[in-house]
Amino acid sequence: MSHLTKKDRLAIRAALEEQRANLLHGLKAALEESGQTQYAAVLGKSSGDSADEALAVTLGNLSAARMDHEVRSLQAMEDAAGRLDSPDFGICEDCGAHIPAARLIANPTATRCVACQERHEHTYTGQTHGSL
Repeated sequence: MSHLTKKDRLAIRAALEEQRANLLHGLKAALEESGQTQYAAVLGKSSGDSADEALAVTLGNLSAARMDHEVRSLQAMEDAAGRLDSPDFGICEDCGAHIPAARLIANPTATRCVACQERHEHTYTGQTHGSL
């Protein structure tokens, strides 16, 4: 039997839906920005300055990285929504301990308890996950 009550699951679902809506709003704004020439001012100087071109490329890469992060976050939220009614939702994938409801409300996509998440981050810090 799950350690999460019906009230806990409702609160987690509400938090998940709110975070998802905020993320979708941000992603939509980023997509709208990317469809425009937001870096045209930098590129359009026609000064032939390679530093300006490098800055424009860097800004474009940052925008792509932000969108990549937001897409990954959205996928994690979709995964969490799919698991929410499962009896094993809220169980740490590493050690099997119960993840507290407060942690799941704050971060509905959490799949590890705090101790295992800290260990995971310490172990995998600096490793990349690819990009678009």
